[in-house]
Amino acid sequence: MELNLKDQVVLITGASNGIGKQSARQFAKEGAKVFLTGRNEESLRSVCEEIGREGGCAAYMSADLSDTDNAEKLVNKTVEVFGKLDILVCSAGMALRQPSLEMTKEQWNLVMDVNLTAPLLLTQCAIRQFQAQGHGGKIVYVSSTAGKNTNLGASPSYGASKAGLLYLVRHFASEFAKDHIYVNAVCPGPVDTEITKTWTPEHRANVLKNLPLGRLGTPEDIANLILFLSSSASDFIDGESVLINGARYME
Repeated sequence: MELNLKDQVVLITGASNGIGKQSARQFAKEGAKVFLTGRNEESLRSVCEEIGREGGCAAYMSADLSDTDNAEKLVNKTVEVFGKLDILVCSAGMALRQPSLEMTKEQWNLVMDVNLTAPLLLTQCAIRQFQAQGHGGKIVYVSSTAGKNTNLGASPSYGASKAGLLYLVRHFASEFAKDHIYVNAVCPGPVDTEITKTWTPEHRANVLKNLPLGRLGTPEDIANLILFLSSSASDFIDGESVLINGARYME
């Protein structure tokens, strides 16, 4: 299957680790030019250097998306460095684990700013850029199974923010399909990232027990789907939120 990503310019948030980091590597291997952002500047620099050693093209800007003013700055910087923008991947996210009745308004707002408001503002900026370029574009959100099902392992702000992303998918896809702007989401289940290293053996065993495929997802699994939805191979898929969770939940 031909992905046709050569020389496409991709802005990826949350690229200093996990799914965003792996997506950056795989986009670069497909010939895309990647602009990375995240909070860990050292990690971003390391990923860019790794991509460069492998013959790819990458640049970065460290930014904290809890400061939502950074959304416009990131899109502008991507265009300044690479001359255009073709694909936006919103992978940055955070979860707090306070009990529901102890969650404060400030904690709610922090999660919403990173997980929902920043993607909204990035999407607005990206769509304006796509329209100015006149050739459409692709947007992929990293949501979660928590956007579709209850997750008592995190505060309600996490699930609400991820469910909000799924509405944005439908709204923006419906409104801007006429401009050949595609908006989709991936909804991962448990993925083997840094956070899983903090799990107790008992918790890990319980998670695996509920996964029919018998294993956690990998960042590569999720990145493969993100690349597909960002490519011309998915040009008849728009407004969808795709579960990728080892058969735990199905639609």
